[in-house]
Amino acid sequence: MRLYETDFSSRLMLGTALYASPSVMAEAVRAAKPALLTVSLRREGAGGQGFWPLLQALCAETGARLLPNTAGCYTAREAITTAQMARELFETEWLKLEVIADPETLQPDPFGLVEAAKALSADGFKILPYCTEDLSVAEKLLAAGCKVLMPWGAPIGSARGLNNVYGLRTLRARFPEVPLIVDAGLGLRPTRPKQWNSAMTACF
Repeated sequence: MRLYETDFSSRLMLGTALYASPSVMAEAVRAAKPALLTVSLRREGAGGQGFWPLLQALCAETGARLLPNTAGCYTAREAITTAQMARELFETEWLKLEVIADPETLQPDPFGLVEAAKALSADGFKILPYCTEDLSVAEKLLAAGCKVLMPWGAPIGSARGLNNVYGLRTLRARFPEVPLIVDAGLGLRPTRPKQWNSAMTACF
């Protein structure tokens, strides 16, 4: 996998939330050896409380690169501020950019997303924008400086699989050279317990 002129030996991305304990999370990271390890500044908190040193150690051990995200941000301004704080805390310019429009489905806000992407790209961030499969939004994100697109498969945690295969294929055909990372809702199961959560990501 090649993103922003950087080669990765793995296509796997792994989250750091919702584990039973930090030790369980560490075991998962060691077993998976992911290319990117996502982390939310809002979950980490300003004080760190020991989690940040653990992430540093795991990245050094496995070769994973940290990918902070702006989960929980509902405006471009909020996402920009969170991204700048994440860069200072996690010492990286890599960023999964999220600007949320709807609190129930967590659908991305295309207007705030493009606004934030333009500002953060100009500020040197390497952005993976969490977006829908809309072609016009994709074009605007690429024009804003993004070199990767991260369209959703389905609403986060819904485990519905791919809601719009045609739209994703159209996106792939329109931008054949752009890495696409399909994120969210991919863990399709015939019968899903209410407490089950999907956190799968696929890159193609």
